[in-house]
Amino acid sequence: MPLTMALPGEKMSIKKITGKDDTKRHLESLGFIVGEYVTVVAELAGNLILNVKGSRIALDKAMAHRIII
Repeated sequence: MPLTMALPGEKMSIKKITGKDDTKRHLESLGFIVGEYVTVVAELAGNLILNVKGSRIALDKAMAHRIII
């Protein structure tokens, strides 16, 4: 299921990242790597604030939809 469907407070493991190579590299540089755990901190108008590798990162709905948990 895409990351956009996770509820705040849920800690989920990243299974796959979809999209073009540039998109995958960008997300990997932010810490979104297959096998890493990500926690949804909050959702604001479809956009997500996430906790990954001890950092808080905000992603828009389109980018978060590319991360499969």
